[in-house]
Amino acid sequence: MNAEKEAIQIWKETYPILAYIAGLKQYAGQIWIPSHHNKKNTLARIQKIEKKADEVTKKFLKAIKRDLMFEEPHRPPGEILDIFFAHLILEGIKEKRILTLAEQSINLLAVQEETTNKKWPIEIQIFTIQQCDGAKAILETIKKKTKGETKQALTALQKRIEDWKNKTTKLKLKTKDYKEIYPILQKKSKGLGRKKTYNSYLKDLYDYTETPEQIEQLAVKWIEQELPEFNKIINKLARKYKCKPTAEEIDKAIKKHQAIPLKKLIPEIKKLRKTLQKVAEKEWVKITPKYNVKLIETPSYLVPFMPTGAMQAFGALGKPHCLFYTTTDPRASPPNSLPDAAQIIIHEEYGHCVNFMNICTSKNRKIEIIESTLCIPITEGLSFYRELESVKTFEKKTDKEAKKEIEKYVPYKDFVDAEKFVVMHWRMGRFLRAVSDSRLNREVQTFPEFIEWAHKKTGLSKKAIFDLIFHFQRMPGYAPTYSIFGQKLKEYQAKAIKKGYTQKEFNTYVASSGFPARSIFERRLRKKFKLS
Repeated sequence: MNAEKEAIQIWKETYPILAYIAGLKQYAGQIWIPSHHNKKNTLARIQKIEKKADEVTKKFLKAIKRDLMFEEPHRPPGEILDIFFAHLILEGIKEKRILTLAEQSINLLAVQEETTNKKWPIEIQIFTIQQCDGAKAILETIKKKTKGETKQALTALQKRIEDWKNKTTKLKLKTKDYKEIYPILQKKSKGLGRKKTYNSYLKDLYDYTETPEQIEQLAVKWIEQELPEFNKIINKLARKYKCKPTAEEIDKAIKKHQAIPLKKLIPEIKKLRKTLQKVAEKEWVKITPKYNVKLIETPSYLVPFMPTGAMQAFGALGKPHCLFYTTTDPRASPPNSLPDAAQIIIHEEYGHCVNFMNICTSKNRKIEIIESTLCIPITEGLSFYRELESVKTFEKKTDKEAKKEIEKYVPYKDFVDAEKFVVMHWRMGRFLRAVSDSRLNREVQTFPEFIEWAHKKTGLSKKAIFDLIFHFQRMPGYAPTYSIFGQKLKEYQAKAIKKGYTQKEFNTYVASSGFPARSIFERRLRKKFKLS
């Protein structure tokens, strides 16, 4: 067996849930137990393979190795949540399978119990509460549809998760929102305890080419560059809607004046998708003829985990397809305005879904198709930049059919202004995520100090900033992926267009070229388009 095949075999064994999602049904119902023996054995196998591996495989293995060494108490209950969540989506509730998963999940917690004995920073304690409560909630949903031995096993697992939470923290939370958490952070936030390891997470999990300090510097620069234009569109819309010139008030006004009734949200998004797909194919990216994406309403039991909507990719090693979830529950955060609906379609579908489907139906190595943390910078960066491309397209009014479809709802100019606000608002949020990731993990600022700084810098409310950044800190290094690589793509694309390539040619290559480590991806990109 060559190095790539051996590396993929380790991936299958260590992440059986990802193998199952990728279409390998034989891995359904399996959980890898990270005992000391199993970890030691896996790390030894990785070390052996690395000696004969090429650069792509080495970086893939490096990401696995770093992930195995990332031990925080929110991770095991979070893994249980993800495992049951994936099985619910893929096969519904099969009692025998659920019973097996519950029994293995108890073992998963047991072998990592020493993690709960440490004194963790208050943020890590809160993340653990959130993940434990999320896992217990999804188990409760499943439990209602099971009986006998399976029901008992789920109850036992819920108790073990509650014990895990209580051993990790004495903190009690009810609403787990800004109002409850922020005052706690103001009193107790002292740092995340990752100062010594943060740079390793950046390099190994995501293959950043930037230092932590450079991430901060770049993101602050982008905030300062885009803030005048963001404030300009806020003031313009405040005059139009006769409201206060704040992002929060503009958001409310757009939801009022460009609303899509919740009962009509799914059929209206279907129509909008049809129109936007034609725009995407004409302007942004060539989409594989094997494109297979299904829009569905988010099931009630998944709403807590998908308050607005999301996409999920399946069958990378089998029959690739995506589900695009849209939430219609008024108690959540449904995309029930025209610009919000357009933004989620553009990001999730004509960013992520097209990326996944194009990659799986092009000639890419298996190791560059399967899911790992190395995928994240590429697909999040691509989807982030697609939003900005869409605004430029709408402003040019190049597509008469799209203009006609949008004018069924609102005047076209009103839509373009609102869409620009939504995209710029999200861009400001992604830049803040990048700054926060760098500063918080380096312990340059605490959460409250960062939120105060960001509020003064951008004018966004403290609550909005908290909602944008807090939960991202469960996974150090994830938050900057959107803007860091998205802005890099913007730079590369501009250079490629100057050399005579079209936007669509450039984007199609980016969307179809797999998920090697980012440094390798960029090197190939520069070579393909002869960029300096």
